[in-house]
Order: sequence, then C-alpha cells, then structure tokens
Amino acid sequence: MGALDRSPWRPVIPGLLPLYPGMSWCADSNVALDPTYCPKEGEGSLADFLAASRRFFDRFEGRRLGVQLSGGLDSSLVIGLLRHFEIPHALVGLKTDRYEFRTERHVQEKLAAAATAFELIDGEECLPCSNVKGVPPHQVPDLLSLNYSQDVAMAEACGRLGIEVLFSGGGGDNLLVETVPEDPAQCVWRPQIFTDPFPVDVVYRPRGIEFGSFFQDKGIVDAVYRLRSGQGEDLRKYWARMFFSDFLPLELVEYGYCADFWGRDIDGMQAALPTVRELHARAAALTGSDYFAEERLEDLLAQDLLRPEKSFYQRLEARISSAVWVCSLQKAIAAGQYPRREVASESGSEVAHT
Repeated sequence: MGALDRSPWRPVIPGLLPLYPGMSWCADSNVALDPTYCPKEGEGSLADFLAASRRFFDRFEGRRLGVQLSGGLDSSLVIGLLRHFEIPHALVGLKTDRYEFRTERHVQEKLAAAATAFELIDGEECLPCSNVKGVPPHQVPDLLSLNYSQDVAMAEACGRLGIEVLFSGGGGDNLLVETVPEDPAQCVWRPQIFTDPFPVDVVYRPRGIEFGSFFQDKGIVDAVYRLRSGQGEDLRKYWARMFFSDFLPLELVEYGYCADFWGRDIDGMQAALPTVRELHARAAALTGSDYFAEERLEDLLAQDLLRPEKSFYQRLEARISSAVWVCSLQKAIAAGQYPRREVASESGSEVAHT
C-alpha cells in the first residue's frame, strides 16, 4: 500500500482523471502526481513519538473520539495511546465467531471490557458484497464499494455512540513492516493513501463523521521514521510489539499471528451471486458495453471460487464494482439527483445529454 503509486492509473472515462487526496496535477507534463513523503530526520525516541501522538490528538480536543476496534496491533496501539493520555474515546468494531479470528476476537473483548463506551457489530450481517444495491452514486468504480455495508454499520454505530471523529490503523502495516531507508529521500511511503477516500466520501462524511488514519499524520510518520531508520522488513512487527509493549495487550506483545479474511470474502461473494448477476445485466443494458457481456461474468464464475488466487479475485471484484458503479449512477439519475441537461458541442452541430 505504501509504495502504491496512483499517478499512472488510467481513466475509466476518457479525458476525466480523478485526483485523490494528496495528488496534484502537473500542467507542464500533463500528468497526475502522487508524491512520496520525505520524512524529517532527527533523534528517534519514545518521548519523541509520544509528543507527536499528543500533538495529533490535541487537534481534536473537544470532539468525541472513536477508534475502529479490529483486534489487530495497529488500532490497538492507537487505543493504548489514548488511554495513556487519558483521552476519552469509544470503540467500534466488527466481531465474528469464526475460528480464524479467535485472537482478534479475544483482543477485542479485552479492550472493549476496559472501554467506557463500545459497540461490536456482528460482522456476519455485513459481509463483503452485501447490500451493493444500496451503494450511493460515486465518481468512478471503486473496489471498496463492495465493503459499503460494513462501513455503514460502523458509521451508524458511531452515530449511536456520539462519535464525531473515528480513527483507523490504516498504514500501520507500512510504517511498522516495510524496510526503512537511512536516507529519507528514498522513502516510498505515501501517507495520503493510508485513508481510503471511498468510505470517507460515501459513508462517513455524509453522516457528519470525520474518518481517518492515525498513521497518516505526517508528525507520526516522521516519528516512526526516526525510530525505524535503517531497519529492514519486519513482517511480524516484532520491533513494534516490543517497543510499544507498554501500550499493547499482552497477547499482541508475546505472540505473532496473521488473520485470514478469505472465509468472509468468499462467503459474502457466494451469498451475493444473484445480486451480482442482476447488477451486471443491468449495467450491460444501460451501457451497451461489451465489457458487461454476460459471458464475461459467467466465464469468471465458472471457475473455482474457492481458489484463493489474488489475481483472479481482482478481476472478479473489479467487474462487480464496475457494475455497482454504473447502477448507482442510473439510480441517482432516476431519482432526479443528477438531472439530464443539454450541452452544445464545441462545433454546435450536435447536442449531448449529460
């Protein structure tokens, strides 16, 4: 994620290229730029990191804070820091009885038991691909539209708990796992992508909730860089588990593990197949595009859906999210949210409907 460069992304609609937060347009070269961040050098220490964390939290003074309680190390560290500073906060998360999430579930229950306010949502009620018919209109297709249901569930929980600002642990995998060069100019981190814009634009902001990653803050990025400068890749986050041990549950300090989301993904996909076929057919009728030809979807669905092959699921999810996008726009037009209007072409010889 940290090394992901969005600048070479191709437009879905010819001539229209969206610029996401943190990107800019270079008029001289006529390209989009998605720059890496060059961290500030200095002496790394726990005191330095805590000072940066305190400055970050102080920006939200007077507002009700919340944290996505995933049961993983990154969000647990955010919770531990809030407790260290004695800053009131609530917790919101998705829970599941699936065996493969037993460690996360235990950590969630442990942290929730010590919280003043929390809500753990049944994750089986908002699996991936559920309620894709309800996805609001959005600018371009986005894979995260398939997770719309779970974001809505968490946003609604925030509303019940009065949470105004919700923090995630997005980007923690980058700062705490990836190789960190000694030369900051060679750093590949792009903090602007640590918070996904889709749920911000479509789910949280419309409900009056500010959603973002703790690790996206450049002061935090600087502090972690100074601590890890020159370190190699740390897939299990052993350094972070030890260094931040005073702020983490014992289970996250003494044990390393890896959660498997495959079961949730495939169960959600299989349950949604009738809806997927319906939306894909509607997108074909609306656009007349060969991309949405029925056989293209069926060729994918005829393969082994239990095969955990990333490239295969990327193709399938891209197709589904594209159909969701088309149908969301059509639904908005039908509801009068995007009225049709006539626009004369440059030549004046024809009229286009937009």
